[in-house]
Amino acid sequence: MKLSLGMVLALSLAGLQFLAILIVVSTSYITSEKAMLQHARDRLAEAGTNASENSKGFLTSARDAAMLSSRVLESGVIDVDDFDELEKFLYQHLQTVSQIAGIYFGDETGNFAYVMRSNGPGPFRTKIIRPLDAAPAARFTWREKDFSVVATEADPADTFDPRTRPWYKSAKHEGATVWTEPYVFFSSRQLGITVAVPVYEKGAFKGVIGVDIEISTISNFLANLALSNRGSALILDENGRVIAHPDIGQIIEGDGNDALNLIGIEDIDDPVAQAAFKQFNATGMIKIEQEYQSEFKYGKDEYVSYLKPLAGINLPWTIAVFAPERDFTQSIIDNRMRNIWLAAAISFAVGLAGLALADLILRPVRAFAVRTALVSQGEVSAASPLPETYKELEQANETLIYEIAQRREADARILELNRDMSHFARVNLMGQMATGLAHELSQPLTAISQNVDAAITIAKQEKGADPDLLNILNELDEQAHLGGDILHALRGFVRKDQGKIVPFDVNELAKQTENLLHHEALSQGVSLRFNVKNMPLVVGNRIQIAQVIMNLVRNAIEAMAEANSPRREVAIIAWQKSNHVEIWVQDTGPGIAPGVTLFKQFETSKMEGMGLGLSICRTIAETNGGRLWFDADYHEGARFCLTVPS
Repeated sequence: MKLSLGMVLALSLAGLQFLAILIVVSTSYITSEKAMLQHARDRLAEAGTNASENSKGFLTSARDAAMLSSRVLESGVIDVDDFDELEKFLYQHLQTVSQIAGIYFGDETGNFAYVMRSNGPGPFRTKIIRPLDAAPAARFTWREKDFSVVATEADPADTFDPRTRPWYKSAKHEGATVWTEPYVFFSSRQLGITVAVPVYEKGAFKGVIGVDIEISTISNFLANLALSNRGSALILDENGRVIAHPDIGQIIEGDGNDALNLIGIEDIDDPVAQAAFKQFNATGMIKIEQEYQSEFKYGKDEYVSYLKPLAGINLPWTIAVFAPERDFTQSIIDNRMRNIWLAAAISFAVGLAGLALADLILRPVRAFAVRTALVSQGEVSAASPLPETYKELEQANETLIYEIAQRREADARILELNRDMSHFARVNLMGQMATGLAHELSQPLTAISQNVDAAITIAKQEKGADPDLLNILNELDEQAHLGGDILHALRGFVRKDQGKIVPFDVNELAKQTENLLHHEALSQGVSLRFNVKNMPLVVGNRIQIAQVIMNLVRNAIEAMAEANSPRREVAIIAWQKSNHVEIWVQDTGPGIAPGVTLFKQFETSKMEGMGLGLSICRTIAETNGGRLWFDADYHEGARFCLTVPS
């Protein structure tokens, strides 16, 4: 069967159009697949880094709590022989750092003071052992958050001696901060690790401060880490033991006694995790010294993995995250089939349009062909009047020009269609790239929001959770969601403070303080007024200076609330001096009650106060090269002045 010229043109146009679209779709699929796989690796690397930083921050908080306690005891601020004073100090420290399960101090005579979280009859439990007493016994005291006593108990049969525990021996032998291997805590019978710091008095070894962290808290964090539908994360030590896993029940074996232990990666009921570490576990030791990305296969699925050593902490732990490639590429595969069907539909439509266009172009040619056939057959005289079309063909030059113009017009239309289709393909590709880019930039905010949600969940699960902590976490979650809704492309991160004296922006610090305390002030009917503008950079520990300012503002809020002051306003004013910035925190409250000695330890005018806040604030200010004092010349309330070197 012979095809007409119009049909050939239409089919050719549609076929070429389909082939061009198919090439664009295939190229788009290949490049998009590569981009999505790279995105998967980047996302796993980001999740691994996030898990590493949060785990490190989790462990660092415990280590810093132990080191700070050691320095306070060595400075003589707290008398280690006064166990009532020591208990209050440890109790206050435990409330400050929510990640730790307990904090304690043991000395060379066997004395032991331990404050831990408890499931009852009170939220906190204290254990005091003094073997040199006339009637030595372990004395237990359960307390509420306000330090009030709920119940007491004595156990003369408790033979616990801190000097025999691994954490005590290691810290004493090393003379520095040490981390223990996972073991069963003597008091809580939970599996965990301890960071221990030696305490010296005038150069002589006095005892050891220890901080406990339960393994379950790290696993709970991994369980809430957002990866993909089938992605997972875990933490291993160099011996191949699984330190943390989203399902903590898989990694602990034993019946709750001293036989309780962590199992190795080869024994865990997670074949995908075993496959991820198979190439590193040939010798029974897993030691990753740098970030490592790899692919492995389990069953019919290809997986991508990311391994990262836990740096900055003296623990030989490795964090691993892994997920199937199809979790990231399935949408591309589905989209490829949709694009192929779309290309076929577009090509069919273009073919129909080509038929109509070919008919329009060939109409003068067909008229000329009919005329020529009739003339050749003698049915029509050559001298007879010619149709208008024939007159154009008679003029060869004009006809040629006309045909060329028509062909160019047709080619221009085809080219325009090709450009439209290419533009459509590029727009489709750019849409995918823009979607991937927006998704990539939204990950940090998503991670922040999910981590805060996890923190809120964990905090709510704890009995007697601190409302102020929940308020701060809720406000942080709201801010993260607000940033994502407004920008959709904002990458936010929190630079972890390492305790160094560095320059920082006091203007930004004031703004953050206002955001953090806004809800608390509003709930007490207090107005916050910040007059901190265009201040130079100051030098100090940003976290510590922030704690001082927040403590002073909270003191003012609580004082006005307790006194039911008719006018409640707290003003934070900054003044630039020659070599420092002076910050005033003043309120319209009742002022300082007569007879109260400010900055003296354990002396307070609050019903539930510990009497340590202002004393610690002054120590922090002086440690950072500044001063903290009360302005006795201010009579409209109370004013505290803080200087920070600039």
